[in-house]
Amino acid sequence: MKFIKPSEISGKIMTLLEESDEFALIVSPYVKVLKWHKLIKKLENLKRRNIPHQFIIRDDVKGNFNSYNELEELQIEYIAIPNLHCKLYMNEKYAIVSSMNLLFSSEINSIELAYQTETDEEYLELKTFCERHLGVDFNINEDSQIEHGTDEDWRDLVYQTLSNSINSRVILSQKDGGLNINTTKNNYAPFIWNSKVNRLRVSGVLTQKEYDFLFSNMHVLPKIEGLKFEIVDGRKKHYNTIWGTFERPLNTRHLDEADPKESYFLADSIVQFVLAVDEFKWSM
Repeated sequence: MKFIKPSEISGKIMTLLEESDEFALIVSPYVKVLKWHKLIKKLENLKRRNIPHQFIIRDDVKGNFNSYNELEELQIEYIAIPNLHCKLYMNEKYAIVSSMNLLFSSEINSIELAYQTETDEEYLELKTFCERHLGVDFNINEDSQIEHGTDEDWRDLVYQTLSNSINSRVILSQKDGGLNINTTKNNYAPFIWNSKVNRLRVSGVLTQKEYDFLFSNMHVLPKIEGLKFEIVDGRKKHYNTIWGTFERPLNTRHLDEADPKESYFLADSIVQFVLAVDEFKWSM
């Protein structure tokens, strides 16, 4: 297992949630996160992407009243287990074992330690522990993922999310193995960039005024985990453009043949880029 520095534990847990494509499991005896806004956004993102996620907390009515209340207020389902003391965070790729409860106060004040799995054997040992001692049924998560992959086209999710968020007409069409998205403010072109490793890229058009402003003010764009923004000068012969490249390597080679396990990552990433650039353009 790989040791995680105390200052990096909370960030690694949030990265684990962000990278969950099939399921997320959070085992924390005590939970107190209502003021932990960054973490709440990660949990809301799981809901938006329809990723099954489960909380397991300690069954202790007298000492754990706040945990029950907070999860119910956030409308998060949980299972309470007597005598629970372990802390574990897991998705379909890897797991983190930690001393840290999911408490905002722990993130700020406590000295914690954690380890992340590095091998399949380590991951399977923890998976077996969860099945045997915590009663987790991982087959439910697998069935759920299959249903998500067949019941709803991920491009429909892009269309519906953008239409609801932008509150204006959105046109989405396929083009040469990629997509074309038209909003009131811009045209966007998501596609898979095949340069040794498959990665998602999205481009959008910039006016000269927008390009000139971003040239020295890239910090106004939101920080989106795993996304690198760059702007390209059209040099008066072409449109000025803004590009977004997502770091995550993909199995998907063309958007019209997306890997079902990556479809919700693709949808969520495209939506985040389009909303970020559209918001900037509206502000200019």
